Amino acid sequence: MPAGIKAHAPPIYQTSGFEYPSHVEAEAAGRGEVYIYSRDANPTEDRLAHAIAELEMTEDACIFSSGMGAISAALLTYAQAGGHVVSTEGLYGVTHAFITEHLLRFGVTHTLVAGTAQAIDGAITPATRVVHIESITNPLLRVADLDAIAAVCRARGVPLVVDATFATPLGQRPIERGALLSVHSATKYIGGHGDLLLGVVSGPKSEIAKVRKLRKLQGGSADPFAAWLALRGLRTMALRVERQVASALTVARALEHTDGVERVFYPTLPSHPDHEIAARVLDGGGAMVSFEVAGGLDGARRCYDRLRLIARAASLGDVTSLMTHPATFSHNKLSDIERRRFGISDGLLRLSIGIEDAADLVDDLRQSLG
Repeated sequence: MPAGIKAHAPPIYQTSGFEYPSHVEAEAAGRGEVYIYSRDANPTEDRLAHAIAELEMTEDACIFSSGMGAISAALLTYAQAGGHVVSTEGLYGVTHAFITEHLLRFGVTHTLVAGTAQAIDGAITPATRVVHIESITNPLLRVADLDAIAAVCRARGVPLVVDATFATPLGQRPIERGALLSVHSATKYIGGHGDLLLGVVSGPKSEIAKVRKLRKLQGGSADPFAAWLALRGLRTMALRVERQVASALTVARALEHTDGVERVFYPTLPSHPDHEIAARVLDGGGAMVSFEVAGGLDGARRCYDRLRLIARAASLGDVTSLMTHPATFSHNKLSDIERRRFGISDGLLRLSIGIEDAADLVDDLRQSLG
């Protein structure tokens, strides 16, 4: 590139390794002072990490190849054989399996409780090494009282890890509210276009150094191109999320007055059980809406199959609105008893709001329920 020319868009360092002009630089790489291998560090990935750390208003961040890579590394940083993990009921299905099945294989026990400060305080034992919560749960959108839970964890001397994917960094910054680590599936709102897989853990430099060491050992680093796509997504995230949150509230209000809908779950609706908590700990209600339809499983299948505009697909946070059926999709590994205990009925549908016109989304839902 000619001298004095600087690319406006960040470059992609699509390379596994780096060359050195002399032994001086090579020896510096060996000491970890410069880039050596993209499993350890990559300039594109580092640029994304720095941008997210600034967004989260924390010291550092570490990028992973997926959201589950980030969640598992954050928990494994503190969990150890003979230790104990406290988390909440109604978790994302894969996170639930990681805590209740995978960690158990390594001698890490767990307790799942309601997402209240009192319940978490009662579950912490001398063996508890980490508390994990979802600030907005999947799929019932229960809102954790993060301020109170963080106070409990500080008082008990236990690290608090918060998965704030549904809230987005624009709707909530967990570390400002007392969490030790904040986790996001960057696949969702940070990327925003359904074309990448990434996760991120943010927090103090001292803690992220531990997380980054574990990432190196597990090989969970991100692909540079995916990191570049996420950097692109960050540029429009504020605009996308603002529209998605506004449309979600419009859709939720409309569904409350739609025949065939028995119940609507959206944090800022007065009917939501955590409405008052949401007003305190969230900036907006997020862009997810869940609702129960009449007719149970048959009613949910009928609504799902009749959609015209809303896509029938997994994931969330996309510019396209997406619908899933938790009982047979994201939470199908849970037993019927577990799903009932967590409140996940056969008639429950989960809707991720995109950037389409809100009136068009309401029309599609009403015709699918008609």
